[in-house]
Amino acid sequence: MMFILFSLFFLFFFIYYFKSGKLNKVPVKNICNVCLKPSKNKCTNCNQIYYCSKKCQKKDWKEHRKVCGTVGTELIIPTSSSSSEMREFISDLISDDVVENFNVPDFEQEYAIKYPHEKMHIQFLNSAQSSIEYLQLIGRFIDHDPDEPDPKYIMNRWNEFSEVLINFLTTPRKIGDIFTGKMKSQYLGGKDVAAQSFSSMSKLSLTYDQGKVHIAVGFVDLDLLLQAEITQNMNFIEQPNKFIGYEGSVYAVAKTNVIKEMMVKKVPIRSIIEVWFSSVWTMETLKYFEKAVKSVLQFGDAPNDGPPNPTKKELHPKVRSLISHWNKSIRSPKSHQEAHKLWTKTFISEDNVFFIVANLVEPRDRVQVARHILTGEFPLMDDQPPKNLIASITMFNCNNGILPHSSNEFMLQMMPMDTILSKNQRKEISFLNAIYNFLENAIIKVCNWLSPLEGQAGKIEIYLHFQPVTNDNSALLVSIRQLDPWIMSWSNICDYFYVHDFHKMLRACSGNDTIHIMTSIDWFKEVFGAHIMEYDGRVRHGMLIDAQKKISMAEKVVDPSGYFQYTNVISHPYNIGDISAMMMVKENWQNYFFKDQDLNIGDFSFIPYAHTHKTHTLLNICYTYNKKD
Repeated sequence: MMFILFSLFFLFFFIYYFKSGKLNKVPVKNICNVCLKPSKNKCTNCNQIYYCSKKCQKKDWKEHRKVCGTVGTELIIPTSSSSSEMREFISDLISDDVVENFNVPDFEQEYAIKYPHEKMHIQFLNSAQSSIEYLQLIGRFIDHDPDEPDPKYIMNRWNEFSEVLINFLTTPRKIGDIFTGKMKSQYLGGKDVAAQSFSSMSKLSLTYDQGKVHIAVGFVDLDLLLQAEITQNMNFIEQPNKFIGYEGSVYAVAKTNVIKEMMVKKVPIRSIIEVWFSSVWTMETLKYFEKAVKSVLQFGDAPNDGPPNPTKKELHPKVRSLISHWNKSIRSPKSHQEAHKLWTKTFISEDNVFFIVANLVEPRDRVQVARHILTGEFPLMDDQPPKNLIASITMFNCNNGILPHSSNEFMLQMMPMDTILSKNQRKEISFLNAIYNFLENAIIKVCNWLSPLEGQAGKIEIYLHFQPVTNDNSALLVSIRQLDPWIMSWSNICDYFYVHDFHKMLRACSGNDTIHIMTSIDWFKEVFGAHIMEYDGRVRHGMLIDAQKKISMAEKVVDPSGYFQYTNVISHPYNIGDISAMMMVKENWQNYFFKDQDLNIGDFSFIPYAHTHKTHTLLNICYTYNKKD
């Protein structure tokens, strides 16, 4: 993991010296440049100077760096070096006047005090902390441009490296130009191979008029209901709202149906939260899960090759197969230790989720969040005897090649921080407890909607179906239109369609006054100028400063008691600078997305900055199509 970071750092470092004219050729010697012993190892940056050991290379670096040759990719650092050795190595290479103290808290040591016997987790945190410290050095060189485009950067930035993209980037263009040749990822492709355990982004707070229909396409889970309210206006209908979900993921439909049934039965809220979010369950939760599974298996059969009845409890054969498999797996669950191992396997070296930990103010919160990230437990199970714990059935006992939590997803990413943090005080309640309290209150609300007290009418009915919503599925589009939906939520499905095809599909299933709500994650991959490195190097530091100011302003509204730091945010410089960049091109993409469409735009805005977001590029979009005579 560290070699990638070293490569990035030295790439920018040597670009600086190259542009400054400080790189010159030096004579080649076949002996160590320090101790004069015979040597076969060269500095791989200039490929000219020999060193017999890492010690000699470190000793000579302050002088050699002034004349080191062409840009390279790495220094002579043994792959067996520990993180502490690497830290010492880099500290020796860089003079004190170049590097600031980035004030990254020592969360590795804090965790080690609480969990001293977890050597592997401590080592992982050590590497993560080192990565955060050195990754920020890129900010020192953000105003310097490489002479040649880096294919890896282009791939990360645009999510492709095609001939069409290269033509777009190499022809005259200006900030805000749209890359109309963007390749779209396949919608529904392999969704159950890497199934989502829960939503990956925060949703809008919606208000439903009583008696209306909400269609949720690509719902993943029931997070849309956590902040929702049901109101009675002048034209309300005295019947429950209907929340009808369509998903192309067998796993999402199966799991969410079981969770909904647990809500209907009003099982203890902690058990609902464990099944929804946690890698580890208590034995009590397993019992409630078993009852809910058996209840769901009593649902009727949905068609195998056609649209389901939207307002009936039906299971597609593939969904029934998975739930039946869970029912059998209850007899032999995996251990909680195995759950930890399987969870940890999903981490990748480039993962930046530990920025969340580094930006938390309280050591208490840093330890708890690190524990959650490393184990997937929520709530943390420190208060439970090991014999009372098992691995999540839904995460680790699936059939047909389904692999939940296989793409570095974390429940923190879906939490509405502006709601949670503004209602809690950092000194009085821990960060994870604030999240738990939010979930507890929100789930109680939904449980009461589904199963009201005696004498009260239910406020909502929920029907969840496995069915892809596409232009090819005309029968389903007609079925949805006949329901005259008041609201249709589309998650980020707009990212998988070309604009014309997406609007065609939405018009085909719209009712008389349907409000369409969606969030685009990948919009910035279609706009030149949505990334800070696409601006002149002379203005980039100004853009970083401007973005930091915008983040600082969010603290008073989002996080008044200061769970996180906002003035010196610890993150990749791109994550900060892109906030300014995207503000400059948002309207260009909006005009592109709505071009030639007869509609009313209700909202087109960024989701407020939060440290827990996976990306800070989220755009909320809300509109209705005008009626045609």
